[in-house]
Amino acid sequence: MKNNELKNNIVDDYQVWYGIMVHWISITVCIIALIAPVLILLFPSKNILNPNLVFRAMFDGKKAVDIWAAAGTPFKTGDFWPLFIKNFFTPDGFGLLGITIGCSVTLWSLIPAIYLLAKRKDWFYTGVSLFVFVLIALAMSGLVQMAG
Repeated sequence: MKNNELKNNIVDDYQVWYGIMVHWISITVCIIALIAPVLILLFPSKNILNPNLVFRAMFDGKKAVDIWAAAGTPFKTGDFWPLFIKNFFTPDGFGLLGITIGCSVTLWSLIPAIYLLAKRKDWFYTGVSLFVFVLIALAMSGLVQMAG
C-alpha cells in the first residue's frame, strides 16, 4: 500500500498493516497446505510418519493406539518443537512449518501493529498488544501448557 492510500484510509494504519500481514501469511500457508500433502505422498519413506502405514492401519479399522503403533513414531505431549526441528527438511516438516506459521499468524501480525502503536505513543494499546504477543509466544514455546 502506498503512503497516500494509507493517509486517505479511514482505518488506522496499525489495523491496515495487521490485516495485510494476516492476509499474506494466510495465503502463504494455504500454498504450503497445497504442496505439503503432495510431497508427503511422493516421498512416503522420508516422512516422520509413513502415510502408507498410517492409511493401512486406518482402513483396516484399527483403534488410535494401534494406528500410532503402526506408524512407528512415538509422540508424546510436549515433543512438538524437538520433533519439528529434527525433521524440518522432511515433507512432514514442511507441512508442520505451514501449520506452525498459520497458527502463529497473530504473533507475526502484531509486530508491525506494535511498532506503529508505539510510534504514535498510544501506550495503552501498545501494552495490550505486547501482552497478547507475549502470551502467544509463551504458548508456542511450550512453557505454558494445557492441563491434562
